Amino acid sequence: MSIWRQKIRKVVFIATFFLALASAFAATADSTQTPLYKTHPVRLGLTYEFGYLSSSNLETNMSRKGKRYNADLDVAHMLGVTGQYNVNEWVSCFGVLGYREINIEYEPRDKSDEKSSMSSHTIQLQLGVEVGFSFLTAKEYQLRAFGFAGLMSGLNLIDDYYMSSPLYGYVRGIGLQLNLRHFSILGGVRSTHIYWHTYTSDNWESDDDEFMADFDLMSSPFVSIGIGF
Repeated sequence: MSIWRQKIRKVVFIATFFLALASAFAATADSTQTPLYKTHPVRLGLTYEFGYLSSSNLETNMSRKGKRYNADLDVAHMLGVTGQYNVNEWVSCFGVLGYREINIEYEPRDKSDEKSSMSSHTIQLQLGVEVGFSFLTAKEYQLRAFGFAGLMSGLNLIDDYYMSSPLYGYVRGIGLQLNLRHFSILGGVRSTHIYWHTYTSDNWESDDDEFMADFDLMSSPFVSIGIGF
């Protein structure tokens, strides 16, 4: 049985090799006849990211008037605007400015009170670098694969008790980008690490008030539609 598997693997490998050669020759021949897609250096668009937070990727620390609380977070999807600047055919810079609501449910660790909730309205700015390559290019379109990494900062606007505080973190992920004339569609998965910490509140003048959240949004799908200039 193993011999047949080895033979099948060899056949698949050889077929894939010759298909790759044929595609390369076809692309070379086509490029000599018609000009290939010309990438626009700047792209602006809208982006939407699906949010999901697992409890295994969440760490919180919460207290009010010295009493300790258990807290859980429910992260909503993110809507924002995005920009991209192509440095060359391999490297580009990107930016994302988005809004995301985070619902926080909490209850005392000693079970002395019922579960309550508050909301955080977050504004997030992501800046980073993409590295990729085009593996399918014609006169009217281009398909590109890329990986990216960057830093994230923003503001956490809590509507109850605690003072608003800054956000810090980083992002990384992979994606595919289809450029069609002036339009582009981009999709992939993004992992985001977010951290915030506040020690003060609107309602209590004490060092015993504290809220910290440190969590990872792992492999969140996102899609972006934009226009190139």
